[in-house]
Amino acid sequence: MRRTAVLLLALLACACASSPAGQSSITLAQLADEHWQHALENSVTARAELGLPIERLPDPSYAQAERDAQFARTMLERIAMVDASRLSDDDRITLAILRDLQDEAIDAVPYFWLRFPVTPYSSPIRSVNAALAMMPLTNDEEIARYTKILGEYATFIDRITAVVQEQRRRGILVPKAEIPIARTLFTSAPLAARSDAPAVREAIATKVDPAFARLAAVFDESYVAAAPEAVGLAQYPGGTEAYRWLVRKHTTLDLSPEEIHQLGLDEVARIDREMAEVRAKIGFTGTKAEFQQQLRRDPRLFAKTPDEIGERLTKYMHAIQPHLPTYFARQPYALYGVKRLSPALEPAMTFGYYQAPTSTDPMGYYLYNGSKLEERSLLFAAALMAHELAPGHHFQIATQIENDKLPMFRRKSYQTAFVEGWGEYSASLAREMGLYDADPYDLYGRLMMDMMLSVRLVVDTGMNHLGWSRDRAMAYMREHTLLGETEIATESLRYSVDIPGQALAYKIGSLRIMDLRRRTERELGAKFDIAQFHEWVIGSGSMPLRVLDETVARKAASYATRR
Repeated sequence: MRRTAVLLLALLACACASSPAGQSSITLAQLADEHWQHALENSVTARAELGLPIERLPDPSYAQAERDAQFARTMLERIAMVDASRLSDDDRITLAILRDLQDEAIDAVPYFWLRFPVTPYSSPIRSVNAALAMMPLTNDEEIARYTKILGEYATFIDRITAVVQEQRRRGILVPKAEIPIARTLFTSAPLAARSDAPAVREAIATKVDPAFARLAAVFDESYVAAAPEAVGLAQYPGGTEAYRWLVRKHTTLDLSPEEIHQLGLDEVARIDREMAEVRAKIGFTGTKAEFQQQLRRDPRLFAKTPDEIGERLTKYMHAIQPHLPTYFARQPYALYGVKRLSPALEPAMTFGYYQAPTSTDPMGYYLYNGSKLEERSLLFAAALMAHELAPGHHFQIATQIENDKLPMFRRKSYQTAFVEGWGEYSASLAREMGLYDADPYDLYGRLMMDMMLSVRLVVDTGMNHLGWSRDRAMAYMREHTLLGETEIATESLRYSVDIPGQALAYKIGSLRIMDLRRRTERELGAKFDIAQFHEWVIGSGSMPLRVLDETVARKAASYATRR
């Protein structure tokens, strides 16, 4: 009987594979695996996180971008042969994401020269250094592998140098204000700190340091003299078209810079009204500007030591945990916590960031910035924990990594609008959970965080599309946020030089998820289940927002017929 059952299952599997639907799924699985293998060849970050050996470094050249585009064209031809109507719901998502990623690789080529590979937020130097920091160095074999990679590192830096030189020939120079910040990357210190082995020291001295010297030499007096005072993509040849493409890339929606700019203005006005209500509740009778000045001086909102920041963040992390089971049908297995960002990285970064679990460290962390304590208000601490850890980035990203039903490329693929949109939606959801009820200052901090993300819509589009000067953008940020001067300086360059358009994704993504929730509540009525909705949103991992719309609509319709 057991043997008969096994034979029957085998026959069913063969029948499924030979059927059009089964064949479509097999073909899609092959395409997904080929895409992943191609991505894995070029991503030291993914290899390090998975504990795979780093055998080569990424190629930041234009030639590699063209090769990636050609691979994508071939993939699209094969993707077109897959019959989507015969796929399962999850496979439809895979097909849509695969198609989007190939389109992005192709569409990016014309705008290759309009991004700077030497700025802190976008430079591959930063991601390569982070990956190399995870390489084990416990024996001679591992040290030899690290030494070999350092030889390739010199070639990697020389290719970046070649890109910067060609950009200059095309009239695309890093703005003056960014050059000192870019120079902070031109150092072998993070590599040298890993080992004092003679072979490592020799490779750095004879290969890496000379390569960095060649890169630094590009930014000589003549470069600085020719560099623009202005910021923003629109000042460069083809910059306006590049920015429109970046808006679509980062938001995953077909929105214009003009639409987003107006949306930002509207959101700033709305949040201003809510903040006025909170000030009235607190009993403050002065102006908004006077209240903000008071907040900047309030000793309760500033830590005296970096460790105190971690303690405050941890307190809010624990405060939200009892509410999570009501809103989520499942939680990720990976634990989470907070710890300080490497002090070496702090000067060039405005805030901290979420670090997902890896093969070498199974916990997810919010790495906070512990520098310039006098400028780093803790007013946002409660909302920040909801955004970065639970139920924000950690819930979404760790759940995605742990979902072994997803193709590998989907477990390691992150759409900014989805990920950051979910993080910001989570900070809003924490208000519903009651996290900000005990202290109106926590609610004001949540609104101020929302304000900052809304201000991004205004100044990002302003500097890159509408001709705003950096001074104008900084003044707008100063008026509407609590950011310190150092933060305003680095953030304004982040939007206009490092990664134009990326900062739009946070607010656009959260608004789309909120709108999707309202729409689903209307359609399901009494059948609506908040935990089920959240599973529909993050249960299948990151995806373009337009794909998320279709996915949740299908799942909700199916759910309604079953209830």
